[in-house]
Amino acid sequence: MSLLDEAVVLNDGSLMPKVGVTVTSDEDVAKAMKADYRLLNCTADEKIDFKNLSPQTYVEIQVSEKVNTREEMRNNLKEIRNNLVAKHADLAMLRLSDDAERNNQLWQELEQVKIQGWLKNIGVTNANGDTLAAILKAPKIKPSVINLDYEDGSLIKLARENKMQVELSVAGDIDALAEIAGHYGTSTMELVLRYFAQKRIVPIVQADDIVENPQTDFTIAPEDMGTIGQLFAGK
Repeated sequence: MSLLDEAVVLNDGSLMPKVGVTVTSDEDVAKAMKADYRLLNCTADEKIDFKNLSPQTYVEIQVSEKVNTREEMRNNLKEIRNNLVAKHADLAMLRLSDDAERNNQLWQELEQVKIQGWLKNIGVTNANGDTLAAILKAPKIKPSVINLDYEDGSLIKLARENKMQVELSVAGDIDALAEIAGHYGTSTMELVLRYFAQKRIVPIVQADDIVENPQTDFTIAPEDMGTIGQLFAGK
């Protein structure tokens, strides 16, 4: 079975693909679908046609950074329905700020939309230890997923203690891993996908970086895992 066909089980029992792609245009979507990537990540500010996707496609929406009130959240969700996906979104991600009251109010709004059935799952991005801890204390529904910009050990530990799936936006010069990839007879992107599979983290890669039919049936040695991890460590 290809890694692209595999899924992780979220804390509500639902499934999420193990690899995702950030899409910003219809062309990105077509490219991802042609290569059989089933998790599509985009921001709510994009205008992309998700209306004719396969039922197996998992759509992840990043709520707009401009949202700060419950009314703005409701309007943003209407925009998502109008511009992106009419039936339902599989996952909506709230960008946390240092304003705990704002975070709680917006999270409660997302909870209601999930309870009503339009959102399957809800998660968070831009979190730190304090803002994530506050969200975990307040809600009726715990986040299913946390998106990270880099591997933050303390946040990953807290997320896993609360049965949250960790995903990471893959950026940076992965070509710097070419020598290690050569040792395994693989490409740098296949090496990265295998690295995150071993770390139990869902990678969200850029559309320009995807490879068709990635071969990840190999195991990266511990010393190489440490070297690769330096590319995704905190800045």
